[in-house]
Amino acid sequence: MSHAIEGVWSAVLTPVDADLRPDAARALAYYRSLLDDGLHGINLLGTTGEAMSFSVRDRLALMETLSRDGFPMERAMVGTGAAALEDCATLTRAAFDLGFAAALVMPPFYYRDITDDGVMRFFDALLARAHRDGGKVLLYNFPRMSGITFHARLTERLLAAFPEAIVGMKDSSNDRALQAELVGAHPSFAVMPGSEHALVEYRERGLAGCISGSVALWVALARRVFDGRDAEDGRALDALRASLDGLPMIPAVRYLVARSRRDDAWERCVPPLAPLDAERRATLDARDLVRA
Repeated sequence: MSHAIEGVWSAVLTPVDADLRPDAARALAYYRSLLDDGLHGINLLGTTGEAMSFSVRDRLALMETLSRDGFPMERAMVGTGAAALEDCATLTRAAFDLGFAAALVMPPFYYRDITDDGVMRFFDALLARAHRDGGKVLLYNFPRMSGITFHARLTERLLAAFPEAIVGMKDSSNDRALQAELVGAHPSFAVMPGSEHALVEYRERGLAGCISGSVALWVALARRVFDGRDAEDGRALDALRASLDGLPMIPAVRYLVARSRRDDAWERCVPPLAPLDAERRATLDARDLVRA
């Protein structure tokens, strides 16, 4: 089954400068290298990319830099979620205008007691403001962070209301029952879990791939697993992903990228996040994960 978006995608880090703003030059070099290593694409300014820690101005500037510098935009999606409707619309409209493969949109996440009808009203207003022919949206299902779940019934309502715009979901809840229900009802709907763990199984279950914050650490192996579905490679990939369990994901990935690129600037993150502590660095050093 062909999906609008599929494959191994990395939810990439955002390098930051001394002023705690996105460092576009570092970003571009790194993102290009990940595509060269075999990623199908990148997810810019998602949770791993600390999008909610940056202003709309800074997010737009990084998005525009990718487009202006000739990055292959069909291999980049971008997180456009925001608490304010107009901010989300501004970012989503820019994603469409700049040629991103898709805008990854969280539900409105400040008011935790909103109803499904409230989510529907939000997307109706968002797409009325940001609509562009051919503009694609992936729903970002991450209830641990947003407090809101794109459960199956709500997703069905959104697909019925916006069939041309909404083409898939990043499911960072990694809810197998939800995934199975959506794929069973809509085989072409691109369901992409938020982890590379069990990637062989994802392929067998008809999922479109993954969008992961850690997969950038072992791109070649993940691409082999996606392409070949080899069980032994799949177990090796699962073990690597599991080796990060229990660690703060963003600081851990930042540390490993800094180590692999021999560039300590990659450890810099935006408060309230903080770099990995010495004990956890030692743990990762002992595992030698960068060369895995």
